[in-house]
Amino acid sequence: MASRNSAKDKRDFDQTIKDARIGQRESQYEVALMYANGVGVPQDLGQAIHWLQQSAERGFVPAQYLLATRYSVGEVVEQNDHEALKWFLKAADQGHPKALYKVGKFYSTTHERAAGALIQAAAVAGVAQAQLDFASDLTASSANAESAEQAFLWCKQAAEQGLASAQCALGDRYAHGDGVVQDVGQAYGWYCKAARQYHIAAQVAMLQLDEQGLGRDSDGRRKHPLGTADRRQNAQRWNQAGEAGTANEKYLLGWMYEQGLGVDQNSQQSEYWYLQAANQGEVRAQLALAKLYEAVHIDNAFAWYRQAALQGDVDAQFAMGRLHFAGQGAEQDCFVGLSWYVKAAEKGELRALLTLGHLFGTGTEHLAASCLQKAADSGHAEAQFLLGQQYKSGTGVALDKCKAVTYFHKAAEQGQPQAQCELGGLYLSGQGVGRDFKQAYSWFHKAAEQGDAKAQWNLGSLYASGGKGLKKDLKKAFLWCHAAADLGFLAAQATLGVLYARIKNPKQAVFWWTKAALQGDPEAQHNLALMYLKGHGVEKDPEQAFAWFVKAANQGIVDAQSRIGLMYAVGEGVPVDALEAHKWFTIAAKAGDESGRANCLRSESLLDPAQVTEAVRRADAWFKGRM
Repeated sequence: MASRNSAKDKRDFDQTIKDARIGQRESQYEVALMYANGVGVPQDLGQAIHWLQQSAERGFVPAQYLLATRYSVGEVVEQNDHEALKWFLKAADQGHPKALYKVGKFYSTTHERAAGALIQAAAVAGVAQAQLDFASDLTASSANAESAEQAFLWCKQAAEQGLASAQCALGDRYAHGDGVVQDVGQAYGWYCKAARQYHIAAQVAMLQLDEQGLGRDSDGRRKHPLGTADRRQNAQRWNQAGEAGTANEKYLLGWMYEQGLGVDQNSQQSEYWYLQAANQGEVRAQLALAKLYEAVHIDNAFAWYRQAALQGDVDAQFAMGRLHFAGQGAEQDCFVGLSWYVKAAEKGELRALLTLGHLFGTGTEHLAASCLQKAADSGHAEAQFLLGQQYKSGTGVALDKCKAVTYFHKAAEQGQPQAQCELGGLYLSGQGVGRDFKQAYSWFHKAAEQGDAKAQWNLGSLYASGGKGLKKDLKKAFLWCHAAADLGFLAAQATLGVLYARIKNPKQAVFWWTKAALQGDPEAQHNLALMYLKGHGVEKDPEQAFAWFVKAANQGIVDAQSRIGLMYAVGEGVPVDALEAHKWFTIAAKAGDESGRANCLRSESLLDPAQVTEAVRRADAWFKGRM
């Protein structure tokens, strides 16, 4: 600042400093101001603080308040909250309104009730910022109409003193009818007052009313035409307001530049202000940057979406789900993507809910594979086994028997019995790996010893039939099949029936085939039907035989289909029915059964064309019912 050193100013300084030196506190305060502003003496901020301190220590309230503000912001003196509070308290004790407010703000986080009382006292004393804060406190503490009206009145007092933030807040209250009858015209007017002071939030609110066609007088004329010279105010002034503003105001200024509303459209300025706000944690700015970058720099977009998503923004959470599923900005990870979709859906985000609906409706196997892949690659044996099963069947992943073998091996080597059994099966059949009977036997044996029923049955079957280097051993075959059958393994029960039939023990064969047949095993049903038909191991009962043949036939056992035709033809276990006989012969013939084909030709010769047509229709209906 340039010094003022006119003759009169110098005389005034000389006289004032004489009074200051003899201890007059008012003169000491004036001398401090003269040194600070260079009036009648060269500017000297050190001397200004010296005399300000002298005046304050003698109890001069304006000096105490001014000294407190210097300590508060660290101007000329080193910033010191303790010293600032000390001098604010001294001034407040003497009733200085602004000091009351400052002390209240100091105490707001530690002594809420005392802070509220001090801020209220400052508001009553006419401090505009205190009036605005007190209005906000009233709104936050109570939702009733009386509190809203009181808050409106305090906000109005602050606005009428020219405080831009209060004018904007008053505009908001008029716009929403908060504590006052809704009046968009009044709202627009107060927004205009604040915007003329370069209050960014007020400028944006005013622009939005203009966009909605609401910024008009009662006669319908626009109050402030959008885009006129006084609206496109000096960009430097707006930027200065942005630099001094909150994160919210920086975001809004970025929005103004992006939209070209109130300022000339400028994408670089928009990005700059969004970055300023985003780095201060403003979630809307983070989201705006992410959208801005997505088309040109996906990694940057992903980073900002993530920051916004972590703060709970549902749009960003949905975007994170989308990017993870697509593998954009990060490695493709459906599991992580799903977790973000769920976070957004929990808050009612409709796109996320719809996406999850599609995923869970058609893509659960794919999601399961993604989850299992992560667990399997981390060494989890159960996940390795399950993932192997998905590769083996092509469920949720591309069918790949080699990968199935890889994951079964990983799990089997950790002792997972089901994987050991599956691995044995693949070695036995040569799927995804070279056929190797010894390896198959080894893995079946490892799993069987751990109590895996399927492996026990497979091992029993190997002993029953023998193989490369393995002699037939019915005793061991019975041992392992019994172990599996006792665990309820259906195939083992059916196999036991076969083994007992082989050693001429029909009663035990019937016993085990009955167990398996009752659980739906078609071969056991067919074998049991034969036992009832011939009276082996059970009293002969053609009706029971017929019933079990039907169950087996309906599950595709061709011999059972052909035998049903014979039973209808001769009336064994069922009344004679030439049409039903021809129907079942036709079914067996279509399945490739030679005796069924011969019987079909024979029965056709005994029927008239209409009967043949009906029998064939019944056969077709049977096939359609199983499609």
